[in-house]
Amino acid sequence: MEEPGVVMETAGNTAKIMMSRSGGCEGCKAAGSCKVASGDRIMEADNPLGAKPGQRVMVNIESAMFLKATFLTYMLPVIFLFLGAYLGGKYGPMLSGAISLDYWQAIGGIVFLVLSAALVRLYDRKVKRATTIRPVIVKIMEE
Repeated sequence: MEEPGVVMETAGNTAKIMMSRSGGCEGCKAAGSCKVASGDRIMEADNPLGAKPGQRVMVNIESAMFLKATFLTYMLPVIFLFLGAYLGGKYGPMLSGAISLDYWQAIGGIVFLVLSAALVRLYDRKVKRATTIRPVIVKIMEE
């Protein structure tokens, strides 16, 4: 999928790009609270064309990569939250019967939610190092 943006700065063969609001924003239910709607989404992309700061560009983002990142960012924490609540409720009372089942579920959910945030952060670092799955500038648009 290709999206327009403006090059903010360059460093070597990469560029930081402020992504523009795309056509998909029109039908999105979160458009009022999303930073993309105000133009604040900045991403790093490979810059094989040598785009300069201030130039409008088209950035190619692999659809599979976008869906995977969206799943990891939004769904993985929810899954871990429920998994932690289940495991906390199941095994917590074995550790201490003095603590209510509800508290064990809350503790398990919070612990697994924090764990999911750590896993997402580790994955993000891995993705930033891997150049094969990074967005790429594919076209410099005329002014």
